[in-house]
Amino acid sequence: MSTTNTAPVQDTSALDHEFRMTHTFHLQLGASEPVASQLESTLKSANARVDKWLILRRGGCYEHSITVGGIGEASARTLRKALASLNSGIKVHVEHMLHFDRAAAPR
Repeated sequence: MSTTNTAPVQDTSALDHEFRMTHTFHLQLGASEPVASQLESTLKSANARVDKWLILRRGGCYEHSITVGGIGEASARTLRKALASLNSGIKVHVEHMLHFDRAAAPR
């Protein structure tokens, strides 16, 4: 006899108004890799709103930390693949972050 345990489905629609999701993309690329304009074009085509963009130069390498909002987890994964496909030398890591929005929380 086989039994399956299933987790109860939770309604998260009430939480949608109290939290907002952002995604931070960490990219590491060499000096000869695509420039910021190519990255920006890819972000625009994904309809990602750039909240913060930090570029650090370390030796012959550039490290981009791009925080975007306005997209969900699935779109963020698709965007990660699109950024990585610009050149085989680009390394991309994405962080999915959930932020509590105090202004939208019920009082």
